[in-house]
Amino acid sequence: MLEKFYPDSWVDSTYEIDYEYYYRMGYRGIIYDIDNTLVPHGADADEKAIALFKRLNSIGFDTMLLSNNKEERVKRFNKHIHSKYIFKANKPFEKGYKEAMRLMGTTSDNTLFIGDQLFTDVWGAKRLGIYCILSKPINPKEEIQIVLKRRLEKPVLKSYTKQDNVILIGFMGAGKTTIGEKLASRMNRRMIDTDAYIVAKEGMSINDIFATKGEEYFRELETNVIKELTKTTHNAIISTGGGMPLREENAKLLRKLGKVFYLKSEPDTVYERVKGSKDRPLLNVENPMERIVSLLNERNPKYKKASHVTIETDDKSVDEVVDYIDKSR
Repeated sequence: MLEKFYPDSWVDSTYEIDYEYYYRMGYRGIIYDIDNTLVPHGADADEKAIALFKRLNSIGFDTMLLSNNKEERVKRFNKHIHSKYIFKANKPFEKGYKEAMRLMGTTSDNTLFIGDQLFTDVWGAKRLGIYCILSKPINPKEEIQIVLKRRLEKPVLKSYTKQDNVILIGFMGAGKTTIGEKLASRMNRRMIDTDAYIVAKEGMSINDIFATKGEEYFRELETNVIKELTKTTHNAIISTGGGMPLREENAKLLRKLGKVFYLKSEPDTVYERVKGSKDRPLLNVENPMERIVSLLNERNPKYKKASHVTIETDDKSVDEVVDYIDKSR
């Protein structure tokens, strides 16, 4: 019931979002609420807001201000922003969101929505399948009608933060991505692949990261990703890279982030799944099977220690593994 109000991500500030990452992930338009999302209620665009929109323009984003306020307020804010805008948008009704995307030439698949209210901003965007980022309000002093909404928001946000993430760990080829995608579809949750997350943030492939910056640099990126997700992400399916749980710090963070499932596969199964791949830098050796056996012997105890549940996957179909996780979460 409450899930329809859940944001896809929750951040402390609109200005802390990694917009370059979202652009690399394929997003091209951003719809913003104004009051208490970009500036305090009723305030003009300040230097921070002006700099943000210049940055978004340089990245390549199209932007849209979508406000329930009258035109005078929106136009005044937009004076130095020079964004497209819609006033009296009547959020959370869908019409304003649809018109915003039409004017930007985007779709729900490549549009972000950023706002500070659940029952207007987030709910309206989610009804159209737009990725929603909830920003904490800039100024706690608000009009009485907003204060009342905030009281109603509290139980929803409390429920949202109690929704454990489901985290999949295991060796390469264990099926984490395939199982994660199926699980996300069944549970109506978003799927995060930490390797894809890192590739988008760095703007280069994992092979290139290993080749140019080294494995230790990559492992540090993994730690930073978990720390970030711990602050912003709930109610998601998270598929991790094979080496992510090996650091003790990472293992503790993953268990804090959600319920951790270790998808365990035997060496023969792994080899059959990855033998044709060129995107596994750790297996670019003369005898990959020997390397798989060695790495699994080293990693198995760490995977088990990092997880809450171990699932033997060799004799199970994807649906059987998904069923097991769904019942065990």
